[in-house]
Amino acid sequence: MRIPLDRAPWRVRGFLGDEWQHHRVWGPLRDRDAWLPARVPGSVVDDLWRANVVPDPYAGLNTRAIEWVSDRHWAYRHEFHLDPPGDRQAHLCLDGVDHSAVVYLDGQELGRVDGMFVATRFDVTELLRDASDHVLVIVVEPAPVSEPQVGHTSSVRVHKSRMTYGWDFCPRLVHQGIWQSVYVELTGPARITGVDIGPDHVTVDASGNETVELVLTDAAGAVVATGDRVLRVEHPQLWWPNGSGTPYLYHLTATAYSGGLVSDRREFDIGFRTVRFFRAAGASGDAAPYGMEINGTQVFAKGWNRVPLDLSYGVPRPERLAHLLDLAVDAGVNLLRVWGGGLIETSDFYAACDRRGLMVWQEFSQSSSGISSTPSDDLEFVALMRAQAEQLVPSRKHHPSLVIWGAGNELQAGEGEPLADAPVLTALGDVVRRLDPERLWLPTSPSGPAFLNRLDLIRDAPDDQHDVHGPWEHQGLRDHYTLYDAGTAQLLSEFGVEGMTMPRTLARVIPEADRRLPTRGRPVWDHLGRWWNNESLVQASFGHRIQDVDTLGLASQFLQRDGLGYAVEAHRRRWPRCVGTLPWQFNEPYPNAWCTAAVTHAGEPKPAYFAVAAAYRSVLVGATCARQSWSGELRLPLWFHADQPIEPATVTARLIAPDGSVLAEVSYKDVDSPDVGELIAPTPPGPFVVEVMLTAGEVRTSRRYVLTGSDDFAELLDWHPEIEVDLVDDRLVVRHVAGPVAPFVRVRDGRPLSDDSAGWLRVSDSGFVLLPGEERVLDVRWEAAGGHRLIAVDGLGLDERLVRCD
Repeated sequence: MRIPLDRAPWRVRGFLGDEWQHHRVWGPLRDRDAWLPARVPGSVVDDLWRANVVPDPYAGLNTRAIEWVSDRHWAYRHEFHLDPPGDRQAHLCLDGVDHSAVVYLDGQELGRVDGMFVATRFDVTELLRDASDHVLVIVVEPAPVSEPQVGHTSSVRVHKSRMTYGWDFCPRLVHQGIWQSVYVELTGPARITGVDIGPDHVTVDASGNETVELVLTDAAGAVVATGDRVLRVEHPQLWWPNGSGTPYLYHLTATAYSGGLVSDRREFDIGFRTVRFFRAAGASGDAAPYGMEINGTQVFAKGWNRVPLDLSYGVPRPERLAHLLDLAVDAGVNLLRVWGGGLIETSDFYAACDRRGLMVWQEFSQSSSGISSTPSDDLEFVALMRAQAEQLVPSRKHHPSLVIWGAGNELQAGEGEPLADAPVLTALGDVVRRLDPERLWLPTSPSGPAFLNRLDLIRDAPDDQHDVHGPWEHQGLRDHYTLYDAGTAQLLSEFGVEGMTMPRTLARVIPEADRRLPTRGRPVWDHLGRWWNNESLVQASFGHRIQDVDTLGLASQFLQRDGLGYAVEAHRRRWPRCVGTLPWQFNEPYPNAWCTAAVTHAGEPKPAYFAVAAAYRSVLVGATCARQSWSGELRLPLWFHADQPIEPATVTARLIAPDGSVLAEVSYKDVDSPDVGELIAPTPPGPFVVEVMLTAGEVRTSRRYVLTGSDDFAELLDWHPEIEVDLVDDRLVVRHVAGPVAPFVRVRDGRPLSDDSAGWLRVSDSGFVLLPGEERVLDVRWEAAGGHRLIAVDGLGLDERLVRCD
């Protein structure tokens, strides 16, 4: 039985140096007013912000005024009542303290916690037996020394999230606190210690040799199997990843007995499935088997890279977690890579992925460091990592969502040389292979031999492109498409396109006086996304004619949506040579002004999110465009891709002028090969649209590209289409009523981003092309949002339209 200690008020107080010992914080409460209200789980910075001790960490340059926090000790204090345990054993359990602490109960020092990812247990049976009222004090120590993004991985000697030491998408604000649950566990002599899930059976480990009763129930609550320590299920319903079937879960209750009495009871939601890995078509024998086969079916990895929810990642945010994972499901994602600069994810995260059919690639918290990226070979550090893996791997392996373990992100022997062998990699790999042999083990990502997805490297050694990273930036109107068309990689586990954030976030984090051009070189803008500020490229792509921040934001998001969508579909159409693609990055832990994220910190999808969702549909059709800026004859090879066989298709491609007239058209019937044919026509002098459509029985799908016959998209700034917007029930009707093509129509949350704007707008598309006279009907709904609700529709050349939903 677990008795939570994290549902009642805690107090926190900061101390410089060893002042906490001078104040004897483990004793009677002194200086009551110096203690602040606190939350557990939580984070120190969040507690201080809520107590008005530090400024808002999510605005302007404020994090720079809070960096001092991680240099202090922070004593957390909790008073609780608990009846004596009688003849049961009692353990105080701390599932996660970031990063180290000294623990006291009723004035007695219990011991230390060392490591944010390790759970710690203290036997407190005798202490709890003599009284009912208790005082728990946990003194969180100053954050350990580690490296920000640019530094030396070999200097890292701790297993702690690197992100908050300063990263390209997160300012420096090093995390501290009690970031996971605290509870008292009461058991008898026999205690359940682990569970293993096979394709059709369950094995439960427990201390002692007495009975462990297992009861398995289905989703309706009916008992389907029982057993003692081992349970077998004939023909179980299988757990499938998103897009391949239902992620079916059973409920397991395990009860350990001692002397005929219940000694311990644990409950698990479990899924039965098999996972195997295969090499991509044509891959050499030295390539890793990156392809996934689930329940005997080969599955393309429609992935995304995920980072922690927040800079203060200890604060539970169940609504935001559910919202983001639901966005991933709706986009067709089936694999999330938990990036190695972040977290070993929590049990709540894994349970949520189990329910949604989202497979997980979990990396240990190690990452590259810009200058040198080889982990330390210090014997104590290697032993620490091995010891923590011995605890972490068994605690996660019963989750059906977990499919891949990795040692870390972009670990390298030399610049651009993926690391295949090092003492810490060997240690971690040994633990994973021994304790969880079903999953794929990757020593790092990318795993080489080439590191980068770069055009010169592809041309020089196309077969070296196994698992590669990059680029993370739009490559320009002439080179972006060319690069992704030339790709030969088997797995692209990290790449992206940058863009400005959404308007409501910009208004929240950038002071009004700074919302002007140029954005580069201004302190606030640099603080909130300098790495990803591509204003110069956006200006060049639009003829250096952009004169305001709003237009710059629209233009950057136009390029981000188009560039990311083209990259993903280019990888999809190379199946089975390419077996997976994972854009960087899905979410962001901090509200940046510029970022590669597809979803803002507030949970609002940028238009790029919808491009990836479209590229993850089960049936795709499109054109190989080679570039966005054309001259001379336009020659576009046409293609389609289907996850499952479809009826012979009709594929039609049209070249559309700004006024909506069709300049050229070609149609192919009874198409059953992915290579369809070509659209050939003279290139128009300015921007134009290419539309490719597929019909196969009841299957209908299409893709539109905005291209130009000039050097840039400057003419789009002179297009001023007119639209009308109506809300009919849960449908948003967007009508083109006058003028040229609307090349980029954005639908967004029109509310200001403030404390009273809870919840999210969910819409079925944003950033789409609307032809003259055309009408689009979008599904919209509000999620966990009450009160005043507002939808904004804007875009390149469009006057903003507002729709109230009250």
